[in-house]
Amino acid sequence: MEGCALAKMAWYHLLLDMYGCDVRNLNDESLLRNLFQDLTKILDMHIIAGPTIVRYVGKEDSPSGEGLSGFMIVAESHVSIHTDIRTGYVSIDVYSCKEFNIDLVEECLEKAFKPKKMEKKFILRGPAAEAYSRTQATE
Repeated sequence: MEGCALAKMAWYHLLLDMYGCDVRNLNDESLLRNLFQDLTKILDMHIIAGPTIVRYVGKEDSPSGEGLSGFMIVAESHVSIHTDIRTGYVSIDVYSCKEFNIDLVEECLEKAFKPKKMEKKFILRGPAAEAYSRTQATE
C-alpha cells in the first residue's frame, strides 16, 4: 500500500454510527459522492477506485432498509458509508494504514448528515497494535 510503512504495521480503524440523521442527505447520491472526495482531501489519501455508490430499495418489511451504500478504495485502505433512510441511520468506516485526524473526519461527516446522536469507536489494528496493547496492559 502506498504511504504505508510495512515495518510499522499498524492500521487505524474509525467506526461511526449516526442516528436521527437528515434523511434527505442520506438519500442524496451527489452529496455522498462529494463527501467521499472531501474525505480523501481531509485524510490526505489517494484514490485507487471509486467511489462506487449503489442505491438499495428493500422490500417494505425487509430489515435491511433502504438507502445508499458507498465504497472507495484508497492506497491507504478504504472508506465506506451505508445509509438507511427508513431509520435515519448511517454507518461509516474509515480504515487506513496511515494515521489521520479523527476530529476533522467527524466534523465533516456531522456537517453532512446532521445526526441527533453519534457513537464512535476507534481501533488500532495489526501487530503494532498488539504490542501497544501489551505495553499498556503491563504499565
